[in-house]
Amino acid sequence: MDYKFRLLGILGWAVAVCLITSAGLAGAELNGLSTEEKAQGWKMLFDGTTTTGWRGMKGTPFPSQTWTIEDGSIRTLEDHSGGDLITEEAFSSFELAVEWKISPRGNSGIKYLVQEEWLSPHFRPDLPERQKHNQWLSAVGPEYQILDDDPAERHPGWELSSTGSLYLLYSPHNPQINPPGEWNTARIVVRGDHAEHWLNGEKLLEYELSSPELLARVEKTKFRKVPGYGIRGPGHIVLTHHGAPVWFRNIKIRKLE
Repeated sequence: MDYKFRLLGILGWAVAVCLITSAGLAGAELNGLSTEEKAQGWKMLFDGTTTTGWRGMKGTPFPSQTWTIEDGSIRTLEDHSGGDLITEEAFSSFELAVEWKISPRGNSGIKYLVQEEWLSPHFRPDLPERQKHNQWLSAVGPEYQILDDDPAERHPGWELSSTGSLYLLYSPHNPQINPPGEWNTARIVVRGDHAEHWLNGEKLLEYELSSPELLARVEKTKFRKVPGYGIRGPGHIVLTHHGAPVWFRNIKIRKLE
C-alpha cells in the first residue's frame, strides 16, 4: 500500500514538473515576454508580425525595399540601396536583448544612443545626390558589431570590428560565437555613463560614456568628425543594413533608473 502511494506521489510530482516546464516554455515564447520579464519592466520592441515601433531614418517610412518580416524575424533583404531601421522611441538608460543570426561573410550591427542629426563622417556636400541620400538613411552611433568573423577575412586590428566590439573603439574579450546560420543573443546595457556588451550570456566589454579615455579613442577614428560622439544622451536603437542577410528576433528592452 505504501509502495502504491509512493508511486502515485512520484507520478504526481512528475506531472507537476511537466506542467511547470510547459508553463515556463510558454512564458518564453517567440517574440513574447514571460510573466517574470513583464514584472521586471521588459517590453517588446518587435512583435514578430508587424513593423510597429520601427521606421526609417530621418522620419522616413519603414524601408520595405531593404527589410522584411519572415518567420517571426525581421531581416534584411539583399539590397544595396541602404536604409537602417530605427526605433520610434528614444532611450537613455536601458538593457536591450536581441537574438540575431547572420549569413556567411555577413556584416551588420546594433547601434544605440543614435542622434538622427548626426551625419556620416564621410558625408560631403559635393557628393552625388544619390550617395548623399543613402548616407542620410544610415545611422551614426555607438555600435555593437555583428560580423561573420571568418579567420580568412581577418586583417590587422580586426578585433576592433569583430562581433561584440564597440566598433573601432573597444575589442571584445573572448567572444563565444555561434556560426553563421545559427542564433546568438546580444545584450547591451547602458546605466548612466556605464555601458556593457554581452554575447550568449558572457560579458565582452565595458566602458564609460563621456569619459576622457573613450573620447581619446574616438579622436583616433573617423568618428572624431561627428560632434558629440561618445557623449551620453538619449537616443534611438538602430538595426543596420550592410547589404548582407541578417535576422533579428526577440528584441526586447527595459528602462533602467
